[in-house]
Amino acid sequence: MLKFRLDRELNRLAGDSSRAFEYVVYDVINKADKQGWVYDLLVAARQSNPGNPTLLAFAQVFGLAPGGTPSRPQLEAMIRDTNASLDVALWREKLGLIEGQVCRVELPDTNGTGFLLGSGVVMTNYHVVESLIGDDAASDKIVLRFDYKRMDGGRVVNPGKEYRPIKGKDWLADCAEYSPVDKQPEPKPGPPEADKLDYALLQVDQAPGDEVLLNVPGAGPVTRGWIKMPDEAYDFKPKTPLFIVQLPEGEPLQLALDTEAVIGLEGEGRRVHYQTNTMPGSSGSPVFDQNWNLVALHHAGEPNWVPHYNEGIPITLILAQLKARGKDNLLGKQEL
Repeated sequence: MLKFRLDRELNRLAGDSSRAFEYVVYDVINKADKQGWVYDLLVAARQSNPGNPTLLAFAQVFGLAPGGTPSRPQLEAMIRDTNASLDVALWREKLGLIEGQVCRVELPDTNGTGFLLGSGVVMTNYHVVESLIGDDAASDKIVLRFDYKRMDGGRVVNPGKEYRPIKGKDWLADCAEYSPVDKQPEPKPGPPEADKLDYALLQVDQAPGDEVLLNVPGAGPVTRGWIKMPDEAYDFKPKTPLFIVQLPEGEPLQLALDTEAVIGLEGEGRRVHYQTNTMPGSSGSPVFDQNWNLVALHHAGEPNWVPHYNEGIPITLILAQLKARGKDNLLGKQEL
């Protein structure tokens, strides 16, 4: 971690590194604090071990966890409110992993959010990349930024790692336009068309999901990984929790929680309405249930001056369309 993430040598920081591990760690932290790079050390530790719930909780103290992440008492209160049975450590572990699998989608004229669904594919909204569809030079104009970190005070401690779509026309593996109905105010004139699901599947150069974060002796490499598609449709029961992981414009990762989020399915089940808050730049964010199962693709708020809901597309509808088009083979591990 020190050598490859921070370009620092352990022996120069801790002297005799053959001593007890606790003493070596103490020396490294002490040097980092005195030399002014302790926040960089914490960020590097979290990147190398994203699933460690203790590191996530510790990072919260320094404003280096995703914005909106609840403290342990807040999380326990949320569990009581929903009558759920959640393991707090496991909940944080899953959040830590997902944090590295969500990226900011940066275009010349707009920003959005995207997330890995395979070793080399990112999903976002069609309307986020709409201006570049048909452009064979899109790889020069789209940046997929992972791991962007900023402290509460505004200091950038990690500009993130940039990936780009593959070169040529195949950067867009599959897509579906949004429906004209989506832009109509309430009451809607009718349901959105069945195939208008507002998604874009981008093929990414260098397979970010396979990026090695940490080599564990005896256990092998820990990779960034990707978010798994569900096996069956989710039952969107009213007043149940939904969480959204988003990268709003100019901001690091934000977590929006609502324990009574779901309003209900609309448009013949092709859209789901919820109260979970979003911000500009959140289009293309993954939507999860309280156990971090992917359930929807966030794509819009109510198209009125005073919005009363946010709207997503059930993820199993997108998966069914990908299967029908023979594109589901792009999900998960892709052999190069």
